[in-house]
Amino acid sequence: MKSTLLAISLLFIVIEAQSQAFPVFSDSSEIPVEAIDNGWYDAVVSYYNASTYQRSNYTLSVKVEYDRVTAIDFGNGGSVHSGFNNSGYTYSGGSLSMKRDYQGNLVGATKRVSVSDSNGTRTSDISIE
Repeated sequence: MKSTLLAISLLFIVIEAQSQAFPVFSDSSEIPVEAIDNGWYDAVVSYYNASTYQRSNYTLSVKVEYDRVTAIDFGNGGSVHSGFNNSGYTYSGGSLSMKRDYQGNLVGATKRVSVSDSNGTRTSDISIE
């Protein structure tokens, strides 16, 4: 009798542990998103120039690749980007921090990128909503 009760209890514990380890979602919209898709996004870019103390906010297009901001398009033909460039600047940062609501749903992402050259360093706080 004790061994049967012990076996049933262990079976119940194993089934309960498996149900918690592998949650079942009733609707695909309930599956939490872990990353932002690659592509171009409109973002609020808060710009700061440490040399001139200039601060400005813009809505600009940013390119996301593998959860990193890899380019900022200024909309006037100008841009900055990660990787090789002929303009003599260094682009750093870009790995996104995901913002989630109380249910764990992805609601946006933020990151700071810096662009440095002979004129100093300019930082941009990027927020994708």
